[in-house]
Amino acid sequence: LHTAYRRQRQMCIRDRNETVRSVVLGTVRRQPLLCTALVLAVAGAVAASLLPPLVLGRVVDRLTARQAVPFALALGYFGLLALSGGLDSLRESLLTVFGQRMTHALRSAMCAKLDKLPAEAFVNQESGAAVSCFVGDVDTVEALFTSGIISMFADACRLCGILAVIFAENRGLALILLVVLPLLYLCLLYTSDAADDMQ
Repeated sequence: LHTAYRRQRQMCIRDRNETVRSVVLGTVRRQPLLCTALVLAVAGAVAASLLPPLVLGRVVDRLTARQAVPFALALGYFGLLALSGGLDSLRESLLTVFGQRMTHALRSAMCAKLDKLPAEAFVNQESGAAVSCFVGDVDTVEALFTSGIISMFADACRLCGILAVIFAENRGLALILLVVLPLLYLCLLYTSDAADDMQ
């Protein structure tokens, strides 16, 4: 009896994972315009965030050489800052819309499964367990995809862009960073594990 219960539980977990995966992929397929705009906004925000430091570097080079800074260069710097902020805002807005569409699709799929459950499934559950799945778990999945995975991908692209710019400007500094960054990651991993052990 225990083996049968465990097999049934594993099937439910597998079915739930397939449902989440299929709902996310279905949302991407049903919203091609939104997904394309989101990808373009992420790429544009990453590219635009790399340009203001380059322009500022030109301004600093001119100032250290005691040359006049053209008004167009200063205006271009502030314009690029505004463009970067606007694209970041657009990215966050599109992430919010995509998260809402995915949340709606997940809850609709859960409602469709809810109608197929037998009555004893509700009797065996604790009070409020089904509502908790609809409210808390779905919001957690939405936060994972919007604030977690996509934002982490955008930050990784931004970091790669910064390293590429540093490599183009100063290869020695880029090589030092390539050596130091893994050490910083290992140090952060060690301190994080130590903090978890202390709790």
